[in-house]
Amino acid sequence: MNVTLAPSRMMVPAALSVGVVVGVMGPLLTRQAADGGRETVGGPVGHVVHLISSAGWSWAALAFAVGWVCRSGRRAVWLAPATLMVAVAAYYLVKLGQGGFRAYPLDPRDFGDGAAPLPIDWGSMAGSMTVWWIGALVFGPLLGLAGAHARDPRPYGWLLHLLVPAIAIADMSLRCPGTPNWTDNSRSTPGTSYASPPCSPRPP
Repeated sequence: MNVTLAPSRMMVPAALSVGVVVGVMGPLLTRQAADGGRETVGGPVGHVVHLISSAGWSWAALAFAVGWVCRSGRRAVWLAPATLMVAVAAYYLVKLGQGGFRAYPLDPRDFGDGAAPLPIDWGSMAGSMTVWWIGALVFGPLLGLAGAHARDPRPYGWLLHLLVPAIAIADMSLRCPGTPNWTDNSRSTPGTSYASPPCSPRPP
């Protein structure tokens, strides 16, 4: 085996596998609550991991890290968004398996014990996935390319190291309680697809 080619051959499946792990980590750290919503598991540590894995800046860091590992800008441009798209698909598939995206009946009498299984709102799920896939296609190449060029020892390479921290600061400033557009989605209620991570900005 040519050892110089082995890392390149492993890079694509490794990056996509990490994308799957990042995608499923957030929703898998939740469970059904007594009131029918979702709550985090694993105590304080599980709650923190859930918040981090569901935050937008951590997904930006994933694309940046893929570019860093690629070293090649040409590969980073397509592998970073591909990793994000796989992560998005894994995220929503787990949400679907947990009972999300159900079309709840308008009549309360149609809901309860003995009622027919709730149909899946495929349109809502497809719409949410499409929005995040578009985001992955737009920002993934830029973040991947930034990660690849961050290895450059020149000053602009070092400046690129500040990109993810800057995104994290901007992201968390919108997620922290007390900001005008903050809402707590950590306990989703029945009838919602809970596609937004906890403490996410309130939609317009």
